[in-house]
Amino acid sequence: MFAGTGVEVVIAKVTGVDVGRRTVTVAGANGTAELTYDTLVYALGSGWNAQGVPGAAEHAYEIAGRAGALRLRERLSRLTEGQAVVVVGGGLTGIEAAAEIAEARPDLDVALAARDGLGDRLSPVDGTGQIVVDGTMRSVSHPDVYAIGDAAMVMGPGNKPLRMSCASGTPTAWQAADAIAARLTGGPLPNASIRYFNQCMSLGRKEGLIQYVTADDRAVRAVLTGRLAAVYKELICKSAAWGVANPTPGLPARRRPVTRQRGVAGPAVKEPA
Repeated sequence: MFAGTGVEVVIAKVTGVDVGRRTVTVAGANGTAELTYDTLVYALGSGWNAQGVPGAAEHAYEIAGRAGALRLRERLSRLTEGQAVVVVGGGLTGIEAAAEIAEARPDLDVALAARDGLGDRLSPVDGTGQIVVDGTMRSVSHPDVYAIGDAAMVMGPGNKPLRMSCASGTPTAWQAADAIAARLTGGPLPNASIRYFNQCMSLGRKEGLIQYVTADDRAVRAVLTGRLAAVYKELICKSAAWGVANPTPGLPARRRPVTRQRGVAGPAVKEPA
């Protein structure tokens, strides 16, 4: 995907970030290394949080990543008819997981446990551990750091935080890339508003729910249900995956001349307001 782009790919685990020294420590197959940066884009997404629930870390299965999902699939394959599966969490992920398991294994006793009403917390975003950023995805405390996707606490329309979703991740990535390019070239900063159009939920392979929403993520009286909604959701997932492997297909690259270079003395460039 990055062939011919000038991007150097490093396969390793990030073990530390030192914003004072502007370094990122990584551990890989060849040992530990330290990467320096002028600008850091923090895009590590989100992960499972046991929320301090006793026994959760030791006994529960998480599906925040592929590895966890594969472990759960292996565990489910060993269950026999009538055994119980409890899915904890009444948000979109919990609902989708319960529906998928119940459809794939109708012989199991599947239950869904939620602290609040089912689906009540689809929109609000909890700021725990997220990086607070401005409208250009720039950290409000460290101006050489940008955060995108689930890792960022971004305020959207109506002064409401954006929810964790691909519908937020993709436009925040665009916003950060344009802002970084603008600050390097002295161009205008992006001011596009990030808004929502719908929330998509699959209920197994044959059913789905598409709830249309306002720009600030409030439900309107328009929905799509049934098989058509399931196809709609599947198309969105497939197109998102295809888009990652095929960035900006057929579109001309937006190249901007660099107005200041590292190590080159010259007049100061006034940053756009």
